[in-house]
Amino acid sequence: MGQYLSSNDGDAEAKETPTSSSSNIRVVCISDTHGDHENEALDMPAGDVLIHAGDFTSFSKLEQAVKFNEWLGEVKLSKGFQHIVVINGNHESNADWKQRTPEILSNATAFLKDDQVKVSVKGKGSLTIHGTQFYWPMHSPNPYYDLIGSDVDVLVCHGPCKGLVDGGSGCKMLRKKALELPKLQLCVSGHIHGAYGVVKEGKKNICQRSKLRQREEDHEASNRS
Repeated sequence: MGQYLSSNDGDAEAKETPTSSSSNIRVVCISDTHGDHENEALDMPAGDVLIHAGDFTSFSKLEQAVKFNEWLGEVKLSKGFQHIVVINGNHESNADWKQRTPEILSNATAFLKDDQVKVSVKGKGSLTIHGTQFYWPMHSPNPYYDLIGSDVDVLVCHGPCKGLVDGGSGCKMLRKKALELPKLQLCVSGHIHGAYGVVKEGKKNICQRSKLRQREEDHEASNRS
């Protein structure tokens, strides 16, 4: 399975890690675009699977969701994605249109909310991806995490795991579940704008893809200049 990481200076790094079920599948991970998705494409590489870990709108604006779907259709063609998987962030979880999200995001292969999808990439294999609804960090067991199957290769959750690129604000119950999953190769999250990057826990890659902080820092720098 491939993993895409974007460094803070705008350079891109892509790593390919063959596994028994997926050979060199390149997964591109983004999050927290908040209606500014078009700028995300400027330094985004081509790939096989695009994952968006939530907050594709700002304050649940329907027009941003519609524009985001149009953009998904464009990057699917321009970047060669065979599959696109999207989950809710906190900005979408209580939207007036939340029941229509799968319909609105018609260019996504799957909109996941406490369920999973198996995607196949021609000539490279397949991945089982589970996406959660948005949940605030919990100190007691979250029953919805029991829905995450043991066959999951990629876990997508808007909020991060505690202590793993979380800026000090992650969920310890999510961390416990993620590290228990025997086949998990990649856990993708966002939400915490002040945290981004990747850490490895054994063979598991924990990836925090919130890029909003970079744009905020660029904006602040331009205001100081």
